[in-house]
Amino acid sequence: MVAIDMNILIAGVVLCFIGISALFFTLKKRKSILLTATKEAETLLSQSQAKASNIVNSAEKTKKNLLDEAENRKRFLLEEAEQGVIPFHERVERLKLADKEITSRLKQSRSIIDDITDKSCSHAADIELLTEEDLLSSQSYQDDRKDVKARLKKLAVNAIDGVRGSGSNVNIGKFVSISAKADMAGALLLTTVEMLCTKTNANNGHQALEKLSESIIATEALIKCIDSRATINQEFKALLIKRLEIEIHFKKAKQLAKEEQRELREQEKEERNARQEAERIQKEAEKEERIKSDAIAELEKKMAEKSDAEKAIYQEELNRLKLELEEAHQKFERAKSRAQETKQGHVYVISNIGSFGEDILKIGMTRRMDPMDRVKELSDASVPFTFDVHALIESDDAPNLESTLHKVFDDKRVNKVNRRKEYFNVNLSEIEQELQRLDINALINKVASADEYYQSIRLEKCL
Repeated sequence: MVAIDMNILIAGVVLCFIGISALFFTLKKRKSILLTATKEAETLLSQSQAKASNIVNSAEKTKKNLLDEAENRKRFLLEEAEQGVIPFHERVERLKLADKEITSRLKQSRSIIDDITDKSCSHAADIELLTEEDLLSSQSYQDDRKDVKARLKKLAVNAIDGVRGSGSNVNIGKFVSISAKADMAGALLLTTVEMLCTKTNANNGHQALEKLSESIIATEALIKCIDSRATINQEFKALLIKRLEIEIHFKKAKQLAKEEQRELREQEKEERNARQEAERIQKEAEKEERIKSDAIAELEKKMAEKSDAEKAIYQEELNRLKLELEEAHQKFERAKSRAQETKQGHVYVISNIGSFGEDILKIGMTRRMDPMDRVKELSDASVPFTFDVHALIESDDAPNLESTLHKVFDDKRVNKVNRRKEYFNVNLSEIEQELQRLDINALINKVASADEYYQSIRLEKCL
């Protein structure tokens, strides 16, 4: 019985130990699990906190963006409410007010520009009129110029077409900017054309027109960058070109008048020189005539004292003196006539093959008693070879004959700018035909000797 109880006790102790061991291991495993779970929980918590922080930051940014967008939208809506989202008739009134404001501002600037331009151009025109009082086109030029300038000023306000929109989405601020730039483009072209009018002369008119065309094209391209619908008014462009053309025509007429006056002064100078030369020759002829008359009188006095046989010896000398007296008298009369009538002179036709080539003739006029003096003068150091004379036509109205020939062959002038250069690309047969038509008998030498020129060629070949 006691042995059984001991076995039972031992078994109980063993079972108790086993139970305690199992409980210990269970508790240890539970602790390990708890530690692992705690670490995982901490990791998850840390990750959750990071995610939460990111979410909060993102939410803050989104909130800020939404607020900014809402604020911008609010501001945009307010601007639209002030500028665009208004009844149509109110928008029209606003546009009209804006246009008036732009026009008022630009009017002041244009007024200053126009005032300066008018003063400078009027001053220049006054100077031109003072120096060219006899220019027939001056008054016409002034009238045309004033008319075109007045029309240009009116058109300059609306010089640019296609920039004044009327749609419901017109933004007044944008309209004001575009309109101002468009109107300034018109003022710029006005300033450009006036500047070109000031600088142009009788010889550079073509270049001035090209520059104006380039300015118009460049300005139109510029305003198209602002508004693709914008174009320069066609009438405005036409008037700009007309304004410059009027100035060019006046400058050419002014230049022509100056050349004519220069020719008149030269003609007066040549007439004065011819008259002085004729008076000098007249005095010389008068002196020679007096000497011959005295010699004849003295010889006749001697002959009166001689016999008939001796008179025969002196008769030959007497006849010679009388012939010389007649020649001196004729020379005196010619010089007297030339001094009284300064239109008398010679029209000459000369050439210089070595200098100018074939069929280039100079048709000029001289009042000198000896026309060859003028030809020799032209053959000075300014040309490499002497001139050949083809015709010397004596005329009672040499200036008129010269002018007639110049007009007939005007389209064959070598220098079409300077009309004082009297060279023509014409052959001698044409000149001969024209002289026959004018019923003028003249000896024409159709062969140019050009001795110096041909001798120079031969010498060059020998070298």
